[in-house]
Amino acid sequence: MGISPVRISLAGGGTDMPEYYEKYGGNVISSTISLFTYLMIKPRKDNSFQAFSTDFEIHHSRTSYQKLTAKFGTEIAVSVIKYLNFKNGADFVIGSDVQPGSGLGASSSLTVNFMNTLSKLQKKRFSNNQIAEKAFFIERNILSHPIGKQDDYIASHGGLNYIKFSKNDVSVTPIKLKKSKFNELQNNLLLFFIGTTRKSSTVLSKQLKKTKNLEPVTLNSLHKVNDLGKDLFKSLKKSDLTQVGEILDKGWREKKNFTKQVSNSKIDKIYENAINKGAIGGKLTGAGAGGHMLFYCEPKKQNLVKNEMKRLGLKHIDFKFYKNGPKLLNLYDFIK
Repeated sequence: MGISPVRISLAGGGTDMPEYYEKYGGNVISSTISLFTYLMIKPRKDNSFQAFSTDFEIHHSRTSYQKLTAKFGTEIAVSVIKYLNFKNGADFVIGSDVQPGSGLGASSSLTVNFMNTLSKLQKKRFSNNQIAEKAFFIERNILSHPIGKQDDYIASHGGLNYIKFSKNDVSVTPIKLKKSKFNELQNNLLLFFIGTTRKSSTVLSKQLKKTKNLEPVTLNSLHKVNDLGKDLFKSLKKSDLTQVGEILDKGWREKKNFTKQVSNSKIDKIYENAINKGAIGGKLTGAGAGGHMLFYCEPKKQNLVKNEMKRLGLKHIDFKFYKNGPKLLNLYDFIK
């Protein structure tokens, strides 16, 4: 079985789009968390494939490799199988701790999970960067998902990282906080599920178009978000958490300028009510329009924020930072 973590992003989201970083450079600060995508594999003897998606409640019926085509709910599985030329028949069961469209990078986590698991079953040795690049290629070029690169990179590397993007290179720098500050940062972050998910491609396609067209409002906000990522990295390198909440707040207000679809009146109300109850800053995770809200809030105000979010119908999600990338469990049962 393969597992791969999902993520929360603290700063820089949007600057990881090739349409932006190839011209201006980009950076994000992101961390994997203790919520996962899962991939269970049972070998078959007839060289055909079958897949079950527990998230979408979809069954991809038994099909030979030659006739295998991508279908909704199992398109990631089929795309990676074809990309890697994985011809050993198998049954796949795919699941996740989070709902599709939750804004926590689950699609990229699952793509990384498949890439890592199947390549190791083939006894290929890909680096973390190679896994990330291949997963991104599948999502962007084969499945036409209008995504940025951060999700594939954070899932493949794991941990709390500063990731820089340029036209010719991606660098991943682990952020090493003092243990007390690491725990403080973790404990000051509150995650809530709004109760609705969204199709991120709708929001991201509009953002991508505005970025390509160099629309001034979108571009100006992306530049500011780019600077905020650099500012937060400088602070975290010194184990200084004083700016985290403020940078989250500034980043969220800029993100809403990417495209009108990022937020709505319901999300705006949730955000402002959390701030009024004591959160210092926060953001909607992922592309926007739904999913999860992340807030930075000191412990003495957290019950007020939690109670207010509960009143508004949000569910508090417990999580911890997770230091690893994708893992295989009981791998040797499959490659004897």
